[in-house]
Amino acid sequence: MAKRTTWNDLKEQTLSPAGRRAYEDEASIAAFQVLVYRLRTEAGLTQADLAARMGTTQSAIARMEGGGGRPNLETLEKLATAVGAELVVGVGEHLSED
Repeated sequence: MAKRTTWNDLKEQTLSPAGRRAYEDEASIAAFQVLVYRLRTEAGLTQADLAARMGTTQSAIARMEGGGGRPNLETLEKLATAVGAELVVGVGEHLSED
């Protein structure tokens, strides 16, 4: 059986600029999946509970946790409010390092 390629394997390969952008895009979506799940479970909420607080459906939350696409600012605001967190948005170099 062939070895599966992981995101870390791809990250270590030399990628074209387009390949690098695609990798970073998918990595951002994967990070959002993990964030939604972590915030929801730390708040002690089910998917249905979170959906009700966000004014959406349980299936929409399942898609967020399953990598259903890139979130927009409105979704991030609703998520933060629903779990009692503060949304902080920044623009600049190396913000994630602070």
